[in-house]
Amino acid sequence: MSLTALALVLGAGLLHAAWNLILKGAKERLLVAAWGLLAAAAVFSPALIAAWPVPRAAWPFACASATVLLGYYACLARAYERGDFSLVYPVARGAAPALLALWAVLFLGERPSTLGVLGIAAILLGLVVVGGAPLWRTAGAGQAATWRSRLRALRPHAQGAGTAFLVALLVSVYTAIDAAGVRRWSPLPYLVLVFALSGSALVPLLALREALAFRGGGPERGRSQVLQVLRTDLPRIVTIAVMTLAAYSLVLQAFRIAPISYAGAARESGIVFGAAAGWLLLGERFGRIRTAGAALVFAGIGLLAAAG
Repeated sequence: MSLTALALVLGAGLLHAAWNLILKGAKERLLVAAWGLLAAAAVFSPALIAAWPVPRAAWPFACASATVLLGYYACLARAYERGDFSLVYPVARGAAPALLALWAVLFLGERPSTLGVLGIAAILLGLVVVGGAPLWRTAGAGQAATWRSRLRALRPHAQGAGTAFLVALLVSVYTAIDAAGVRRWSPLPYLVLVFALSGSALVPLLALREALAFRGGGPERGRSQVLQVLRTDLPRIVTIAVMTLAAYSLVLQAFRIAPISYAGAARESGIVFGAAAGWLLLGERFGRIRTAGAALVFAGIGLLAAAG
């Protein structure tokens, strides 16, 4: 993978970890994410207008990606309700490279080299170590760490991790769709279109959900709840919007100049950034085990760079 592609995906990983950390701090995470999609589409709408009309070949990919994004954001918000950021984020992003590499081989005709396979494997192993660190922690200070105590310590994280794995599946699916889509149209207008389609569907659906949650309030209550989030979290929404679109635009640009299986694995360096952010900013543990996992991730990225 070229140094240009590597720089693109590392920058994307840093931005992605940053906006996920901001989302973790929101009370109504799904609503904030939904408004973020629409805000990103609005902020970058000149790129879509300048490239209009949309090529006929790009429409199926944009519509399919927007549909998968609906499920992705719903599962991501639910996962953050159930688990620590430094656990959920690694699991959510960690399984995606393996699945994406599989889709790239099966449907996009890629054939990673031996060095490339070793790089992907090192990244995946590192992500398992980073995300599974709670399994190796002792049950408490001064206690010998037994498998039973470790599993008991991990149990509170199981629900969040399970939902996060579903997020990983959805990540791999929409990424493969988009990688094919940007080969038919420019990355930025394509992505603005996807965000506009997904956000314009997700916000009304959430308004309906809020209305059903308050049966006596009707549609007006649903709209009120959705608009309240827009008023209280506007700075957060705009920040997430810009970071989300910027990060994924970098990834899609990398997909045009590097194998998808390589770029898709390297961009998950954001997992290490995310775990470090959870440690530094949220008081979540990092420790020697996650440090070793981070070293494996970056060693794998180095192998991908050498693979060309």
